[in-house]
Amino acid sequence: MKRRTLALALLLGGVVLPPVADEVRAGPPPKKVVAPPPQTNQNEALQQRLAILRRKVLRDEDFNETDDTNRDPFRSFLGIFVDRGARAVVSQTVPAIFGKFALEELTLIAVVTGDANPRAMFRDPSGLGQVVKRGDYLSKSAARVTKILSDRVVLELAEATAGGETRALEKAILVNPEGADK
Repeated sequence: MKRRTLALALLLGGVVLPPVADEVRAGPPPKKVVAPPPQTNQNEALQQRLAILRRKVLRDEDFNETDDTNRDPFRSFLGIFVDRGARAVVSQTVPAIFGKFALEELTLIAVVTGDANPRAMFRDPSGLGQVVKRGDYLSKSAARVTKILSDRVVLELAEATAGGETRALEKAILVNPEGADK
């Protein structure tokens, strides 16, 4: 029973224990706890702020990104601080089978089909013939072989547009274009 009474008195702060002689106090005295302001003032202030926000009319300009007030939090701004200097334009070259010749100078002389890997043979102006398969690159223009059919080879060329972008252009080369005219 005495323990309960003592615990209750300690919890309520009613019992003050005498200071112990061996105890040495260091540092400043403890600060007094200030009671928080009444909740009614906080609730009233909150209600006033909410009322002001409800009355505010939002416009499109409020959502436009500006550097000083409304910036995009998901955009990386590291590029601003990097000194890029003058970068040289690196041209990407593809190892082509007939890299010294233009596509118009090459002649398709044979097509071998009938299995899973069809092949075609092109001849350059000097008379040298080379066998190509699907995926190989031909000529200076880096035309890629996309299809090998029984009478033609379809090539894909990368053409630069006026805007600086590249677009794919397909060109078919027949096996015997002179014989097709007869």
